[in-house]
Amino acid sequence: MRGKIMLLVLAAWLLVGSSCSRPEKQEGYQLYFMTDSNVSHGPALASEPYGGSGAKKETAEPTPGELVQALLNGPSTEGLMSPFPKGLTFQWWDWDEEEPGNLRIGLSEQYGGLTDVSLTLADYCIVLTLSQLEGVESVEIISEGYMANYRSHQLLRPEEAVLTEPVLPGAPST
Repeated sequence: MRGKIMLLVLAAWLLVGSSCSRPEKQEGYQLYFMTDSNVSHGPALASEPYGGSGAKKETAEPTPGELVQALLNGPSTEGLMSPFPKGLTFQWWDWDEEEPGNLRIGLSEQYGGLTDVSLTLADYCIVLTLSQLEGVESVEIISEGYMANYRSHQLLRPEEAVLTEPVLPGAPST
């Protein structure tokens, strides 16, 4: 059974990896969301600009909590969808003292209901968004005090999401 779960996680990772694209370098912070499969047949994830919390100047770096809350508020761009379950709330964030560069975030129990590709897409919306912050090398997502035990690893890194399709030898270029 554990082997099947690991295979599903790997398949989900490959699916996300083959269908994500990072937009060209843009000004400011980006919030990553799922693309609406009814609108787009391309990448699984895309981004929209972070508008800020309103209380701070636009040039100030947002906190991890502000970015996660903006993700949970959902996208404002047509064609993007939230990967997060209804009722999900942001609880806390802190730096892992034992693993420098690892940002830990706590979410409510609804996050624990995500599995397979849904979990992978939600994870990497969070990871790609938070990894833009200075010092963030990895993200650990905790739901009501628990980590998803069916992930192959808990420290999620932005470079794990292969954001472009690999070019196969002999394939025509586009």
